[in-house]
Amino acid sequence: MAKSAKKAARKPAKKAAKKAVKKTPKKVAKKAVKQSGKPAPLSGKKFLIIYHAPMDAMAQTVNASPEEMAEGMAQWRAWAERVGRKMVDLGAPLVNGKKLNSRGSTTPSTKEVSGYSVLNAEDWEDVMRLLEGHPHISGWHPDATIEVHETMLIPGM
Repeated sequence: MAKSAKKAARKPAKKAAKKAVKKTPKKVAKKAVKQSGKPAPLSGKKFLIIYHAPMDAMAQTVNASPEEMAEGMAQWRAWAERVGRKMVDLGAPLVNGKKLNSRGSTTPSTKEVSGYSVLNAEDWEDVMRLLEGHPHISGWHPDATIEVHETMLIPGM
């Protein structure tokens, strides 16, 4: 009987943790806009931040306890709040990647891309400062990495 009571008590906690995870990016973005009164300015450059992690790290996240999920999301919220208006898109976790080719066939991606964000920064020095202490590379998994790409403006688009 004690086991079933414990299990029943965990269900609402898991549901609340999942709900918090889903709402967090929207809340952070809305808060940044609310604080400034307008979206992040378009001055500077945009940088695509690509998160890499091995599949076992993603499985570790899926099997995390509600407390562990809440702790991880608190780190992401703190980072997003520090970045503030320079956050163009907090992004999302990514799964089930596919590689497409010119012949129309697809194969599963082997790149271990686990998520993305988009930041607005003046230059490489600024984007590197924004990524200091990022939760993805702050001890979550020893093989987790971040890849940064500067976007190019396309004339007339």
